[in-house]
Amino acid sequence: MKYYFLASYLPDIQPDDIKIRVGLSDLLEERFHIAAQDWKEIELVLLGRDIFIIEKLLSGKTVSIEYSLYDLEFWRDQVKSPKEGPEFLLDFLKSARPDAFGPREVDRLYGVYYEYVLASSKGDFLRGYFSFERDLRNILAALRARQLGLDPAEYVTGEGELVEILGSSSAEDFGLGGEYPWIENLLRAEEPHQRQEVIEQILWNYLNEHVGPDPFDFSVILAYLLKVQILHKRLALNQAHGMEKVRRLGGY
Repeated sequence: MKYYFLASYLPDIQPDDIKIRVGLSDLLEERFHIAAQDWKEIELVLLGRDIFIIEKLLSGKTVSIEYSLYDLEFWRDQVKSPKEGPEFLLDFLKSARPDAFGPREVDRLYGVYYEYVLASSKGDFLRGYFSFERDLRNILAALRARQLGLDPAEYVTGEGELVEILGSSSAEDFGLGGEYPWIENLLRAEEPHQRQEVIEQILWNYLNEHVGPDPFDFSVILAYLLKVQILHKRLALNQAHGMEKVRRLGGY
């Protein structure tokens, strides 16, 4: 199905935008103009917002996020006693330990989400994007483990050639610099906010390079949705950082 009207009014957005003219709420209002099968793809993306809620709850933090498939109170109840929701998340919650929920468990949570999306998606574009994001997350986990003097093999999730390379290579870039030239930028990013900016740019570039030539294809809608999510996350993190700075200056 072609999306002539919807795709034509989506604005061109950039990773440094501070205002979003057509935001997530605007896009989701078009639900009844989107084919049922395509809407399922959008729901797989939105499920990532539920993953973020679960991550924060298990980390003992509060979170305010809109447009998740389930609300905060639902997940608060499921974290306490998993009974409802996607089966893969119930299985994860039953095995999760909130008293020992660190980066390794966060990576495992996102790992099961990526596996679910890759098994459920019917579209090549979305499967390609989530496969790429999973690989990126594994590279980040391996870099983090190495910086802490830990074995990267213990901190990557899933299977495949990349996972094996990350667990065995002693090269600074794991021998992946030729295939993933952006690894050099990750290695140069010393501060967390710098690394986050690099991650966002890597994902943004992937979307630009893989959206395809047809300006009315559904991949254009998905790419826009994924970009808006990147912007939402950046703006939320900037706001949280700003509030933390205010609290420090005010002695709170």
